[in-house]
Amino acid sequence: MGLTQLSEKCQKCPFVNTCENKRMEALVYLPEPMIAEVGQSASTSAAAPVIRETMEICVDGKTLIVYKDDIKKELYKSLYSSLGLQLGS
Repeated sequence: MGLTQLSEKCQKCPFVNTCENKRMEALVYLPEPMIAEVGQSASTSAAAPVIRETMEICVDGKTLIVYKDDIKKELYKSLYSSLGLQLGS
């Protein structure tokens, strides 16, 4: 796998945005083991837990801790359901 960019000749061309015959030039070639290493490090950081903002609400006299984005999603769902839109579902 390699990284490429638009050729210098094509970059200077006045038709660069509309042309369908663009030429690319190679910048770097990455061997397969290096690609696997990069992919593995990216997947470990993506698997880390996501920090979500919480808030406390009182339901039937009991205090519950809920995620703010879940509350927001439910509010949007109930708001837009009467309009017939499928937003937030």
